[in-house]
Amino acid sequence: MITAFSWMLIHSLWQGLFLAIVTGAALVLAKRASSAYRYNLALILFMLFIAVCGLTFVYEWQSAAAATVLTPFTGNIGVNASSLFFNVHSVKQLVKTFTDYFSANAPFIILIWFMVFLFKSVKMISCLAYNQRIRNYQVYQPSEFWVNKVNLFSEKLKITKAVKLLQSGYIKVPVVVGHLKPVILMPVGLLAGLPMEQVEAILLHELAHIKRNDYFINFLQNVAEAVFFFNPGLLWISSLLKEERENCCDDIALQQTNNKIELVKALVSFKEHELYGSAYATAFPGKKNYLMRRVVRIMHNKNKTFGRSEKIFFITSILLFGLIVTTAAVARIKEYTKASFKEAAPISKTTVEPTMTVITAIAAKKVRLNKRHGGLPLRSKMINGIAGINKAEAIEVAENVKINRVEPAEAASIKQPEIIKQQADNGSTQAEKDRRNAEQARIQSERDRKEAEQSRMQAMKDQEQARQDRIQAEKDRAQADLDRAQAVKDRAQADKDRAQAVKDRAQAELDRQQFAKNKASVSG
Repeated sequence: MITAFSWMLIHSLWQGLFLAIVTGAALVLAKRASSAYRYNLALILFMLFIAVCGLTFVYEWQSAAAATVLTPFTGNIGVNASSLFFNVHSVKQLVKTFTDYFSANAPFIILIWFMVFLFKSVKMISCLAYNQRIRNYQVYQPSEFWVNKVNLFSEKLKITKAVKLLQSGYIKVPVVVGHLKPVILMPVGLLAGLPMEQVEAILLHELAHIKRNDYFINFLQNVAEAVFFFNPGLLWISSLLKEERENCCDDIALQQTNNKIELVKALVSFKEHELYGSAYATAFPGKKNYLMRRVVRIMHNKNKTFGRSEKIFFITSILLFGLIVTTAAVARIKEYTKASFKEAAPISKTTVEPTMTVITAIAAKKVRLNKRHGGLPLRSKMINGIAGINKAEAIEVAENVKINRVEPAEAASIKQPEIIKQQADNGSTQAEKDRRNAEQARIQSERDRKEAEQSRMQAMKDQEQARQDRIQAEKDRAQADLDRAQAVKDRAQADKDRAQAVKDRAQAELDRQQFAKNKASVSG
C-alpha cells in the first residue's frame, strides 16, 4: 500500500501538468463564457483529476509485486541528451533504474510527504477551530430590519437552509461560516456605517456563497491542496476555482441589485483591511490580489486573461508534458521497428557463429596493429567497442557489412578496411551530433537562467510594492483611528457645550424670576 501510494503521488505530477494544459486551453476557449460556466468547467476537471489519482492508486496497489530490492543508479547521470532520447535501450534502462529506486525507497518518500501533510493538517484544523470561535465569540444580534432583509433575499435566491445573521466584534470583514447551518458574520458597526445599497450587495454576495455550497467545496479544495501540496498543476487550478467562485457570487449579486457602482464601492471599502477571514471560511471580498481584477471585470463585463506568470507556467507545462510524451513515443517506435526488422529478416545460428569469429579476428588484429604502430586513441576505443558488442549487435553489423559464411582469414583481409572506415565515419558523425546537442543544451540552459533571474527580480519588485501598500494601509488605518478619536473628542466637547448652554439658560431663567420678584416687592 505504501509503494502504491508513493507511485500515485509521483504519477500525479505529470497528471497535474496534463490537467493544467487542458484547463488552461478550456478557459481560453471559454473566454467569453459566463463565470458560472467557467467555474463548472474548472471544477469538473479538478474532480476528474482527484478521480484519476484514486484509480492510479488502486491500479498500483493491485499490480504491486513483491518488495523490490534497492537498485542503485549506476553510470553517469549527466548522460548525453541526444543519446538518451534516441537510444531505446538507454531510455528503458533509465526508467527501470528510477522505478526500482523509488519503489525501494517508497517508505522514505511517504515519510517526507507525511511530515508536510501533517503540518498542513494541523493548520487546517486550527482554521476550523478559528471558524467555530468567531461563530460563538463576541457575537451580537442585529436589528430586526436586517434580519428580515436576509430572509427576503434568501427567498429570492431560493435558499432552503436557515441562514442566520450575526454581528461580530472579532472579525473585520463579512464571512460565511458553516455548511449545514450557515451563519453570516458582519463586523460590528458595518450595518449602520455603510449605505444600505452597499450592505445589501454584501449580503447578496454572502448568500450567493450559501446557495452555491461554496463553503463545502472550499473545504474539499483545501483538503486536496494539503494532499497534493507539491503539485503545481493542481494548486494553479485550485486558485482559478477560488477566483471564479468570487466572480460567480458577484454576478448573482448584480442580477439582484443591477447596481455595479455600489458593489464596487463595497469592494473598495474593504481595501485597507489586511485580514480577509479564515482560509476555510468564505470571505468577502476574497483575496487581496483579486480586488483590481474583480472591479475591472464588474465594470467592463470582461473575464480576465492569463497574466505573465500564468502564461509562463502554462507554456512550461506544455513543453514538459510534450517532452515526456515524445520521449516515450520515440522509444516505443524504435523498439517496435527493431522487433519488426528482426522478425522480417531472421538469421540462423550457423550464420551468426562465423560472423562473430570474423569480427573478433578483425578486432584482435587491429588492436595488434595499433599497439605496434601507435594507433590513435579514437581507433583503439572503436575497436574495443567492436570487440565488446553482444550477439544481437553482431548480427546487425554482419548484415551491414554483408558477411555471410566466409572464412575468418579471408574476411579479415578483405573487409577490414571497409569496416574500420565505416565505424570511424559513424563515430565522427555521432560525435558531431553530440557536440551540437550539447551546445544547444548549453544555450537553452543560459536562456532558462536569464528567465529565472527576470522572474526573481519581478518577484522582488512585487514584494516591495506589496510592502509599500501594507505600510500605506497601516498609515491610512492609523489616520482613520486618529480621525475617529478626534471626532469622539469633538462630540464630547459639543456635549459639554450643550450642557453648559442648558445650565446658562436655566440660570438666566432663575435670574429673570428673581428680578421679577424683586420688582414686585419694590412696587408693593
